[in-house]
Amino acid sequence: VGGDMNEWTWGTIHTATFDSDPLGSSGIGVIEAIVNRGPFPVDGGSSIVNATSWNWSDPATVRSIPSMRSLVDLSDFDASLAVNPTGQSGHPYHPHYDDMIPLWQNGLYHAWPFSQEMVEKTAVDHLILQPTP
Repeated sequence: VGGDMNEWTWGTIHTATFDSDPLGSSGIGVIEAIVNRGPFPVDGGSSIVNATSWNWSDPATVRSIPSMRSLVDLSDFDASLAVNPTGQSGHPYHPHYDDMIPLWQNGLYHAWPFSQEMVEKTAVDHLILQPTP
């Protein structure tokens, strides 16, 4: 971290890397570079709201984090907010594979509509499933 203690930050050594299973630990560098993201500086600790955990043999490397953060407004569900640590898609080349990382990293959220009206109003795409005749 360096000799100047004034420059030390928790996130310099306390980092999270999003490893994709199973390809993210394949041992094939090119594949791992495509599917994994990070490391990213991480706030938090094991006993606080922004809970993170680690292995005592490697205490600075974050091993687990909440899979989602949400703020639910019980008086108006459509005013609720949420964020995933990485993104909504599981496909590495999709724009939503890792687009939430900056939000997650900075403690920010996006709108999380609940009602059918608000979901339809804010939807970007629609998937219609129809049974076969």
